[in-house]
Amino acid sequence: MDDDRDQRPDHDGGGLPMDQGDVALLTELRETVTRLDPCPAGLTERIAFALTVQALQAEVAELTRAPLVLTRADDDEPDQAMTVTFSTDSVSVMVTVSGETDGTARVDGWITCDVEEIELARPDGRSEVVPVRDGRFVLGSVERGPAYLVVRPPGGRPVLTPTFAL
Repeated sequence: MDDDRDQRPDHDGGGLPMDQGDVALLTELRETVTRLDPCPAGLTERIAFALTVQALQAEVAELTRAPLVLTRADDDEPDQAMTVTFSTDSVSVMVTVSGETDGTARVDGWITCDVEEIELARPDGRSEVVPVRDGRFVLGSVERGPAYLVVRPPGGRPVLTPTFAL
């Protein structure tokens, strides 16, 4: 008997090949589990974030403040902007996210540590790095959706903010 057979996916481990009945039973089992115990929304993104934190051995900043700010545009309708502050023992980052007329977002940020750049990262792996000048950074015309910031202080561990909505 060939010992490699147990390693092949078309065998059940007992040496007999899987037949259509086995495949149908496994398909029904998968559909039942998916229906009765579905994967929680956002689980994939949370896992990716956790793996990124672990890989970087990073600090995770806590959300410390999230007031709602109203700004005035040229018209009579106020535009809403969200301001949030993230903090660790070594770094604080405040960002204001406001909507642009083309459906994108603008991110204005301020940071308390001396870094040359900051990264706006997405759970799907996309990212954008922008310079920090005198503790201030701006990202214009950013696609809306979930994002988080990555700060790499000189001589320190990277700092990640929780994911927030743009």
